[in-house]
Amino acid sequence: MRELTFTASRRLMAGGLLWASLVQIFVVNNAVVLPRASSQNLVDHIISALGVTRCGRIGGFRFCSPWHEAADIAWIVGGFCLVLGAVLGAAVLPPDRLRNLAFAVLAVSGAGLVSTGFNPYNLRPALHLLSAGTCFFCGAVGVLLLGGMIRRAHPYWGTTGILCGVTSIVAATLTALRPDPYVQGLFERIAAWPSVIWVICFGAYVAFSARRASRSRRP
Repeated sequence: MRELTFTASRRLMAGGLLWASLVQIFVVNNAVVLPRASSQNLVDHIISALGVTRCGRIGGFRFCSPWHEAADIAWIVGGFCLVLGAVLGAAVLPPDRLRNLAFAVLAVSGAGLVSTGFNPYNLRPALHLLSAGTCFFCGAVGVLLLGGMIRRAHPYWGTTGILCGVTSIVAATLTALRPDPYVQGLFERIAAWPSVIWVICFGAYVAFSARRASRSRRP
């Protein structure tokens, strides 16, 4: 990581922690909400099913998620953390077009995630799907661009970012083409998880590295 001032290091550390905090989405959705949802699993049911506010049938599937508030709140909080982390990262790192584009696209992805939580699938399906699609595609493109931006300085993170971004883009495209409904949930998770996991891990790495830098430059 390049030389940073004490203030810049603290800002970068905060941004990294915000990104790392997206792990709460996995914990809430898969350890809290999913086990309490009626007959839902990771392969058949779309991620959006976890946030439906009322039991019923949508698209041939019966959805019932008693803890839907937790899922929706997790998406809203995670979206804000993704946006704020992108803003802090963009404010600290050297300005150039690729940096601006990468962080801007990631911020748009975060905004889409916030909108997803505020617009449950069963209440406003069109807006929910638009928001989720924005989150998936922009998140994947942002990770791909960020990976390309840092590849020379950080080969491991750059290469894995590119791979995760490409994987998510391909899976998101296949999801948009509507595969067999009985594997729709699997395709969605392949579209979402690689990029989100990379953001979480890279955020933790950035926070740790920035913390060490700030300690060495404490005023």
